[in-house]
Amino acid sequence: MKPITKPLILISLLAFSLVFLRITKLIDQNFPYLVVRGVAVYQDEQDKLAGLAIDEKFGQFTAVKSTSEQARTFVLIIGESTTKHNFELYGYPRKNNPRLSLRKKQLHVFDDVISTNAFTIGALKTALSLNNFESESESTIVQLFNQAGFETHWISNQRPIGPYESIVTKMSRAANFYTFTNTEIAGRKTPLDEVLLPHLETTLNRNTKDKFIVLHLLGTHLQYSDRYPAAFELFDEKPPNLKFSHEEAIQKRNEYDNAILYTDYMIEQVIQKVKKQVGESYVMYFSDHGEEVFLDQDFAGHNDDNPTPSMFEVPFIIWMNQNFQDNFDGVIETERSYSLIDFIHSLADLSKIHFEEYVPEKSIFSEEFESKDRKIKANINYTDFKESFVP
Repeated sequence: MKPITKPLILISLLAFSLVFLRITKLIDQNFPYLVVRGVAVYQDEQDKLAGLAIDEKFGQFTAVKSTSEQARTFVLIIGESTTKHNFELYGYPRKNNPRLSLRKKQLHVFDDVISTNAFTIGALKTALSLNNFESESESTIVQLFNQAGFETHWISNQRPIGPYESIVTKMSRAANFYTFTNTEIAGRKTPLDEVLLPHLETTLNRNTKDKFIVLHLLGTHLQYSDRYPAAFELFDEKPPNLKFSHEEAIQKRNEYDNAILYTDYMIEQVIQKVKKQVGESYVMYFSDHGEEVFLDQDFAGHNDDNPTPSMFEVPFIIWMNQNFQDNFDGVIETERSYSLIDFIHSLADLSKIHFEEYVPEKSIFSEEFESKDRKIKANINYTDFKESFVP
């Protein structure tokens, strides 16, 4: 019988440790595991991306048409790690949406929208693409607007490189202009999202008839306390809807709610700037995925391996100026159950972009919209998951 070698012992201990962390759910807060998982996801995505031309100006949309006599300014704000459960607009009992609440009559706040995954790559590769990266070819929303004759801009406060940014960065490079304001190494203090506003101002002032602008926020991503300036440090008492009331839970929930207060400010700033534009305009906001912050489980973060409803249920909000509202011929039914996996069809419908691959049954703004089983993590029925979920 051969003696047990030291490498074999180490491998066995590592395997045992990972199993233990997974069973006890400590894996959700285990940094080494998350790093290893992030590297694995990154490599898998790099392999998939190699043959996809999603950074070229045009995609494979056919017969794209979109015309308007008026100038058009369409802005999509993509948030980060923000659950609807901590939004005042969705009934959260804290005034962390004071600016948007004042504007509530002008907003369309959709009640039941979910993301497909609890991490950025998984969520955005489905939301921003035509085929959800399930075929040998792919096209994205940026390419669609390019083909529709818009000048496209991608302005991001997310890092352009790293294990969680590769696919989104490649998509962004299809834009006519792309700007990244955050080049910090992971773990370091990053710029506040307000650094995007001067770039937005410059873009809005360009002498171009039709503009499509994506603003990619850091939003409420960990570390929450780094996501807002001191002036937004409002909440310091015991938070509502807190299932776990230890010191760390109270502190992190307060920091998270302060970060949402700052996101409220950011969305309002964008609306105010876009409001000055002539012609038709809208501002749409959704978060890539949600976040668990001591609502159902005793941790803060997001993890596909240990999902909770808060990680998937996201805010989805639209503001339209009067010109756009007057000419809008779609349907606004905010109670519709919807998944961001079909987002490209809804965005095209809202923007009056026509193309052969468009499916009206997948647009939340279409009279032909069909509610269907929504999937998370590719093949899990979300209704079944939520009904069987045990905190």
